[in-house]
Amino acid sequence: MNGIRYVLRIKNGEIYASKMDYETLKEIVYALVSLIPIGHVATYGEIADILKISPRIVGKILSENIHPIAIPCHRVIRSDGKIGGYTIGGKKNSYFKYKLLKLETFGRPPSRYNLRKILEL
Repeated sequence: MNGIRYVLRIKNGEIYASKMDYETLKEIVYALVSLIPIGHVATYGEIADILKISPRIVGKILSENIHPIAIPCHRVIRSDGKIGGYTIGGKKNSYFKYKLLKLETFGRPPSRYNLRKILEL
């Protein structure tokens, strides 16, 4: 998937996305996901809302993550609270995502993390 996408910028306390290439968009999504602490989750929609893009683009980008532990895409879930998809080694494996979240939370449900709040200036 090539082409122009968006770059993150902050103006007057609001976060905006302006045009950029897909690889840069991936790096921004990965950076946002890396802000989610252990034991917490954010949604595809929350990340998409920050960047003013579709949640499906966020999901597509995270499915391409070649460093799934270092960039903790397993901490991104659906807005309805369901776990959502997970791809590791080119194979879909939502059960592995479930197990990672269980491990990080010591079996408790993960807490929602407000990425927008952490980005406020």
